[in-house]
Amino acid sequence: MSANEAFDALVGQLRKADDQTLLKIVSVVDRLAKRGPLDKLLDQHRLRLARIRPPRPMNAGRLFVLPFEELLVDGRAWSPGMMRVPRDRLSRLIALTFEHLEPGLESELRRRLQGRTMDDASLILEIGRELWPACATAVGEVLDRGRQTRDPEIRELQLPLRIAQHLMPVAEAVVTTVWILPPKPMLELDKAAQEHIADLLGRAAAAGKDCFQLVAELLVNRSELPLSIIEPVLSGAFEWGTRERQQAAAMVAEACQSDMLRLFRDIAETPVTTEPRHLLPRLQSIVSNLESLLEVAAKVKFDHRALRKLKTETFDLIQARLGHVLQEQLLPAFESLADPASEIDWRRLEQNAGAAANMRLMAKRIGLATKVDFVFSRAFERYRAVLQPDDPGLGGRAMLDPLVMDRVRIIELLFGSRAAMQVLAPFRSDPNDQADARQGQAKLASRAA
Repeated sequence: MSANEAFDALVGQLRKADDQTLLKIVSVVDRLAKRGPLDKLLDQHRLRLARIRPPRPMNAGRLFVLPFEELLVDGRAWSPGMMRVPRDRLSRLIALTFEHLEPGLESELRRRLQGRTMDDASLILEIGRELWPACATAVGEVLDRGRQTRDPEIRELQLPLRIAQHLMPVAEAVVTTVWILPPKPMLELDKAAQEHIADLLGRAAAAGKDCFQLVAELLVNRSELPLSIIEPVLSGAFEWGTRERQQAAAMVAEACQSDMLRLFRDIAETPVTTEPRHLLPRLQSIVSNLESLLEVAAKVKFDHRALRKLKTETFDLIQARLGHVLQEQLLPAFESLADPASEIDWRRLEQNAGAAANMRLMAKRIGLATKVDFVFSRAFERYRAVLQPDDPGLGGRAMLDPLVMDRVRIIELLFGSRAAMQVLAPFRSDPNDQADARQGQAKLASRAA
């Protein structure tokens, strides 16, 4: 078997692997000295890996990255000036830094970390207290060398190097705070969590403006409620005056707003044919952040015009996508349910209908309800026209026919239970057939559950 064939086989195995098999494959990859394209392959499964949390082997490179792990992004999503570290440059960033460590330190750490995993919190901190200050010095030397030699590789890695340099002085505080905070997406925080955030931000502010900005970016990246981060800035128990607190809170708000702008552009650039179930999580993140930022706007001075513009553009995008989804994606599939040759995936259709209904609710939360309601009311007439007792495609089917009920379920998801009952009414040819009506309603309720 050639290398390409082996790689293709591994891609197929990963795609079909259950959790335990995936963890075994990852453990093999983790032991490789040079992972190359395997890292990019694992990128496709990082959300799943984050959920099942495999015990990762502990090594010096992983400990170095830990303080800014929350700022890692896929290389394709990274752009110059972005306060993030692209994963595809991570191995070179580690290598450059470790070339400037004191001789023998890396080999000594490798010996001490042999066979240990990242589950050992006490060892992480023990080694980190030695490694992080050493890495801060090493990164500084790399940047100095780049200034003197104009090395193109160092210039290309300059922003990731600076991110590492600015976060190393507060590395332990960052790591221990992230351990304490709720997992992504952080929503409402209790008093203890807010105090930890306030303490971390205070330490970052003492280390300098760049450090504070990066810590703010890191916290924003974990949260869908900027207010939960801004509240500790405004009321935390550290020695800041009102002006400094306002400036810091504005910095957090603007970092969040920048993240939302990037996410909005990412969604806007997706093909119009993208299914709503794939758009929904990112749209939910934007809307949640928008709502929180709008609440923050009353307390913090930042660019409210940009926020209002983002709100309007997000609403317009959702409205436009819903118009296309309802008329060009869901309706043809809805019509084709009667055609056995079309092989419509009913479950996928149901998921997309539910996602479209959620998108409608999000649009109403941030815009004019009448506009999005008009889009749905206009679409409803076309869906209802498909579901008529005398439609040749239905062939005189009874109310409880599976095709009728499948279509009614889609209408219920999109337009609500009242609309579903409305389209069922013409099928009750016998006014005394109350049993059919009750059974039909019971089936709808069962499908909904």
